[in-house]
Amino acid sequence: MRQLLLVYVILCCLSLAHPFCPSQCTCVLHGLTDGARTRSVVCNDPDMADVPVNVPVDTVKLRIEKTMVRRIPTEAFYYLVELRYLWITYNSITSVDSAGFYNLKVLHELRLDGNMISVFPWESLKEMPMLRTLDLHNNRITNVPNEAIPYLFNITYLDLSSNKLATLPSDLMDIWPPFNGAPIFANASQKVVLGKDKKAVPG
Repeated sequence: MRQLLLVYVILCCLSLAHPFCPSQCTCVLHGLTDGARTRSVVCNDPDMADVPVNVPVDTVKLRIEKTMVRRIPTEAFYYLVELRYLWITYNSITSVDSAGFYNLKVLHELRLDGNMISVFPWESLKEMPMLRTLDLHNNRITNVPNEAIPYLFNITYLDLSSNKLATLPSDLMDIWPPFNGAPIFANASQKVVLGKDKKAVPG
């Protein structure tokens, strides 16, 4: 029994020191000038049908591109607590679970462009308090409900262009200066929304 326990501990230590990489992905460890390291993972196998579940836990950037993945299931990335950039672009995504982005507390950038999403779970944004970029370009979204507005206050770049939007809600413009009448300061970070006409509206 002790021997089995020892083997288990050794395997756990090895997995932490040398994280496994999903078979349909490429994992790269990047060295930074200050000596720190960050890990990025790219999954672009055209035969991939599901979101990978064994991505290294220290991954900072994950790209799932040009695959056959059709849905983002519940808590798909909950263990990736260091993830800052998530690109799921030009796949076949039609369904995003409302808890699909659970526990992505430090995510800064979410790109879902080039899919077939018709309904986006706006309430899922509350799981990403650090999110600043949300790219939903080139999907099939037909409307942005007023209920989505409270979840967009922290977003500084929102791309909704090339969807099936007839209009954008007036309340959406209310949170982007200068439309809300708030003063714009020279040193303030800009907010940009790309709407149904593909035209940038800077704040």
